[in-house]
Parts: sequence; structure tokens; C-alpha cells
Amino acid sequence: MRQLFRSAIGLFAACFALAAQACPISVVYSDQASPPYYLGNGEAIPEHPGVAVELLNLAAAKMGCPIQWKRLPNRRAMRALERGDVDAMLLLSYSPERAVYAVYPMAGSAPDAALSLATLSYSVYVKNDAALAWDGKQFHPAPALIGINSGYSVVEELHKLQLDVEETPSTTNNLNKLLMGRITAYVGQDFQADSVIENGHLANLKKLPTPFSSKDYYLPFSKKFFYASPGLAMQLWKHIAEVRKTYGKGLAKKYADFN
Repeated sequence: MRQLFRSAIGLFAACFALAAQACPISVVYSDQASPPYYLGNGEAIPEHPGVAVELLNLAAAKMGCPIQWKRLPNRRAMRALERGDVDAMLLLSYSPERAVYAVYPMAGSAPDAALSLATLSYSVYVKNDAALAWDGKQFHPAPALIGINSGYSVVEELHKLQLDVEETPSTTNNLNKLLMGRITAYVGQDFQADSVIENGHLANLKKLPTPFSSKDYYLPFSKKFFYASPGLAMQLWKHIAEVRKTYGKGLAKKYADFN
């Protein structure tokens, strides 16, 4: 019994040492605001950082393992994840291409939606006088050129529809291009685009009634981090599910005034 007790203590100490070596966890996210999930543009982390940032801080606190935050343009953030320069990336949807270099919480062959951070919808934005329609499967008539934010995974869905797509770094840039007639439509995240339109009083733009798509967003880890600390990664995913269930609605209400 005494030997068993010593073994248990040794195992606990080893696990604690491994967790300590992996902390803090470096997490990168976009330098373009996507309210209410993360706020502010640029490298700075604002005082009120957003729902997703707060949820992850709460989840990490349950493990006693703080987050070390970093903000980069979307494509640079994904390259940092691929190279293993950061441990994880905040709010990234699943795709087979990303799964080559990033590890998602899986349930069989598909990502586990129960362990996601958020579910985001994408919509189609056009000028008020546009005749373009989207029925959930096809555009009528086919648009000449669709704008999208650089690095958004929905670009793959648009390419499958054999549409011409032009990527631009930010939502504001894309909506300005739409106003100037440089693109026919813009496919963007609802919260982000709606906020820019409302705050900028862009009355000449409208959102088509049928959403383009809806996606679950996760905290995927770099393969370098996951294979070094798989237990820590899986523990954090489970805590994300817990805090999202416990604090998600309250945080959404808190950030309603920030949109």
C-alpha cells in the first residue's frame, strides 16, 4: 500500500511538472476585431477583449495555466500555428487542409462541436439596388466578383461554386470595395460586418436573408504543442466546454453594448 501511495505521488508530481513546463500557453488571434468574440484592431489586447478571449482565460484559469496572448494578421497567425511558433490559435474553423498542421478536438472523423468556442454565421452583403439573390445553394444571377477576408475558410466553399473571389485583409476594406462597386458581393461574418455597417452608417448596403453558412470555431493546437502535452490540450478543451456553458450567455450579454 505504501509503495502504491508513493507511485501515485510520483505520477502526480510528474504530471504537474509536465503541465508547468507547458505553461503559459501561447495563443494567437486575428488583429482585426470580430465583435463580440474579440475586440480592437492591431496588436494591443484591449481592456475588454471580447467573449472568446474571456472564455479562454477562464478555462485556462481553472487549470492554473495562464494564456500568453499575441495578435497577428490572419494569414500570419495561421503560419505561426503551422510552424509551431505559437501553441494554439483562437477561433479557427475546421478544414481538412488546416488539420494537416493543426490538432482539433475530434469525435471520430469530425471535429467535436461540444468542445467548440463559438458558432459563427456568414452572410452575403450587397448594395441596396443589387438584383443578386442567394438561395442557400446558388447565387442568382452568378456574381462577377465576391469579396472575402483574407484567410477565411469559406473561400473554399466559394471556389467550389466556381466563383471568382478576391481576398482583402479586413471587413471594413471589403465593405468599402462593395460600396465603390469593385466587388459584386461580400461574404463575411455577421457580427463583424453588421457592426461595421451600423457604426459606419453604411445605409446603402444590405444583408441577404439566407445565411451563406454556419461554422463551429475551435481552439486548435499546433502539432508541436499537442504531441508534447496532449493531456493538457484535452483538459483545456473540456474546460472550454464547461465555461462556455456556464458563462457564455452572461458574456454575450456583457458585450452586447460593444457591437
